[in-house]
Amino acid sequence: MAAGVQCVPSAGVVRRRTALAMALGWAAGSATAQDIAGVTDSEIVIGQSCQLSGPLAALTSEVRQGASLYFDHVNASGGVRGRKIRVVAIDDAYDPTKAAENTRKLIDEDKVIALFQYAGTPPSLAALPIAEERGVPLIAPFTGTDGLRQAGSRYVFNIKAGYAAELDATVKQLASVGITHIAAVYLNNPFGTGGLASVKTSVQAHKVGLVAQAPLEVDGSKMAEAVATVAKTSPQAIIVISAGKPSVDFVDAYLAAGHRSAFYMLSVISNAQLVKALGERARGIVVSQVVPSPWNQSMPVSREFQVLAKAKGITEYTFSQMEGFISAKFLVEALLRAGTKPTRAALVQAMESMKNVSLGGYPVELSATQHSSGKFVDLLMMGRDGKFTK
Repeated sequence: MAAGVQCVPSAGVVRRRTALAMALGWAAGSATAQDIAGVTDSEIVIGQSCQLSGPLAALTSEVRQGASLYFDHVNASGGVRGRKIRVVAIDDAYDPTKAAENTRKLIDEDKVIALFQYAGTPPSLAALPIAEERGVPLIAPFTGTDGLRQAGSRYVFNIKAGYAAELDATVKQLASVGITHIAAVYLNNPFGTGGLASVKTSVQAHKVGLVAQAPLEVDGSKMAEAVATVAKTSPQAIIVISAGKPSVDFVDAYLAAGHRSAFYMLSVISNAQLVKALGERARGIVVSQVVPSPWNQSMPVSREFQVLAKAKGITEYTFSQMEGFISAKFLVEALLRAGTKPTRAALVQAMESMKNVSLGGYPVELSATQHSSGKFVDLLMMGRDGKFTK
């Protein structure tokens, strides 16, 4: 291993952070039993509702793999002040009703200190009112929906750019290269309809024509209708506001029907999934990204990811893994700042204190009045070898 590659806090750094947290009064003190939920002398319990089954399970697996890389490393190094992080993950199969049930269980039965990286817009939105009512932080959800970026949300914390920013960057890029007629397909749920609303705002701002729009069902039904609706307008480009299997299934069906267009997708699509499903046909698809490249050699957090992935025998990298990794790193940093015995309230205060923090070169800017950080958006194209290029 090259010297200086593994960017892990030293014992001295941890001691200094501990002193800082105690000086700022974030220790548990006289916290109530409810407030110290999820923390024992040996562990810190985090809750997650996500897709362990269903059409989005493969994508969720990548995100969880990236987070586990960092959590496993921290635990192997002694944990957070001697406490190991344990993530209780429950399957919701992308069903918001199930996600709400899972959230209540995680809070009431598993006594988690926080809800972490909920996967998908509908499940995350279902958890939101419960988290707000119960005072449980909802940290780094794997979604860019504006519904989780409202100024009045006391307990939600985001560290990446939202879908509106991704879609605006996409439409702006299309306009800059002279594309004037585009179509949009979108998941027929709050994720998709919210993204479609953002596209409609952006096409007006950048003077691009939205010539067709068609819903995609999560279960893949009515795919032929979506293809036909879009194809009859012959758009120069198609924005796919979807995630997981429905995204690649639409491209597959559109191309199989003999149609051609340029495809633009959101950061929630996996590069590995695209190549696995489409092979050479994935070449040329453009995907917006909101975290650094996992192949980046100049950014410390990317190099750290590579070192830990290699140690686990992981050779195929994805941006979804990278997002999970950075989100886990953010949570650990917040826990370190939350005092000698973290509480839910102290964890909220800790995240609100992260006004100018670098997670290995990835900036986080949060405060008591700003719970969403992240402005970075990049557009990358799938190349001949299944890797992204500018």
